[in-house]
Amino acid sequence: MTTLATHFAKELEQLHKDGYVLFKGVLDRGQAAALKEGIRQAFEGKDDNVMMQGPMFERGEIFEALVDHPVISTFIEKVLGPDCQLSSMNGMRTTRNNGVSKWHVDEALFFPLPEGAEIDASIPMPVFLMNALYYLDDVTEDQGPTQVVPGSHRAGRAIRHAEEIGEYKGQGAISILAEAGDCLVFNSQIWHRGARNQSDDPRYVQQVIYRKKFIVPHMTYDINGVYRVPEEIAQRSNPRRRRLMGYSEQVF
Repeated sequence: MTTLATHFAKELEQLHKDGYVLFKGVLDRGQAAALKEGIRQAFEGKDDNVMMQGPMFERGEIFEALVDHPVISTFIEKVLGPDCQLSSMNGMRTTRNNGVSKWHVDEALFFPLPEGAEIDASIPMPVFLMNALYYLDDVTEDQGPTQVVPGSHRAGRAIRHAEEIGEYKGQGAISILAEAGDCLVFNSQIWHRGARNQSDDPRYVQQVIYRKKFIVPHMTYDINGVYRVPEEIAQRSNPRRRRLMGYSEQVF
């Protein structure tokens, strides 16, 4: 009998070794198209240099359903724990010559290591933040794919926000050439970026970031201290989705 743990055994091993996992076909083409249209509408009237809009779960039930996607949220909970919550949910649009193109880790470097020090490879790195990127287009090199340096989540090294990146233990950057409906899940500490879009077609991605419960959410850029999920969304949500959105009866 296949249990949840054994079902994700291979993916968990890859996450801890490489820092990322690409889940294939978690959305069908129709779902991807509907999400893409919703994000396109969110960007109407916005300058081409604006690349994020959110929180997208405020824009309809098709977005709400991604909060507790049966495959992705279950995998996230295996890593972050059953009390994890949403950190942010942004729709992303990358137009020609734009991209989140500087290499970075999300939020902060959580585990800085002295020069030359390494954590034993048999010890999984603690994970505080995880990023899930749902691709809504077939991504080519010209469109500015997500790029990562496999294994770099274990580096413990601060990196400059720069357009170029070196290797980590002999491994250079790779491009994630995904298809519409795929989802890339990664440890926030992996070196990553969104390369510049060199095509004439905007690239649309739905980003969902999850966090350990004790980390402050980033639902908006200015009112995080007082942000609350709209009551009508909370009321129609199942208990798991409510908890992921920040409603929790568990104090400790």
